This record gives sequence, structure tokens and C-alpha cells, in this order.
Amino acid sequence: MFKDLFPSLGFCPFHAALWIFQAYFTVRFINVWGHFIGKPLNLEPYKQHWTVFTGCTDGIGYAYLEELVSTRNIKKLYLIGRNAAKLDLLIKYFEGKYGCQVKTAIFDFEKDNLEDLPLIYSLL
Repeated sequence: MFKDLFPSLGFCPFHAALWIFQAYFTVRFINVWGHFIGKPLNLEPYKQHWTVFTGCTDGIGYAYLEELVSTRNIKKLYLIGRNAAKLDLLIKYFEGKYGCQVKTAIFDFEKDNLEDLPLIYSLL
């Protein structure tokens, strides 16, 4: 493969291994820098705006929502999901525990008409 891309260089397994090693450690360094050393993103100017979450009724979306509310003090939530019962539980939980303002909308991005999205967002 490398021989086809760079015929003048030929293929050297050592160079390929070195490239993979460097790429891996570059990605790891950027990860560590961004997470532990880098300056956290300032969300203060956005706190008065509504924050829209999709797929937040469980899994990674729920963990992301919980993290932003508990650590970044986000208080205005607009939750979009498919399950009304789960959204109602989230309303009770976040209003009760964190004192958030919560609005919800039922929408399935796979099955519903995407042209209805501006109507949903206009409810904010």
C-alpha cells in the first residue's frame, strides 16, 4: 500500500511502525492536554440561553446532560426525545435536584419529518 502511494520511498516496516507509534502518542498527548492541562471552556456567556439536548433519556446523552448540569451549572434545558415517560422523569429529577427550568419535545429523528424541527425550536 505505501509502495503504491510513495513509489520513490519504497516500503519500510520500520517507518510504518514509527508512524503508527507517533500518531498514537500524538493523539494520547492531545487527549491528556485537553482533559487535564488545558483551560476549561467558559460557558458563562451561554448560561442564560436554552441548551438543547437530544438522546438524553439514557446512556451517554444522559451522562452528558447530568455532567453539564451538575458541574457547569447549566439551568435552562430543552430536552428532545422519543419517550414521553422518560422525559417526564427527567423533568421531575432536574427541576427537583438542581432547580432547572426544563422544557421537552417528543421527536424521533429517524422517523419524524425533519421539516417540523423549526416548529419545535420555535417553542423556546
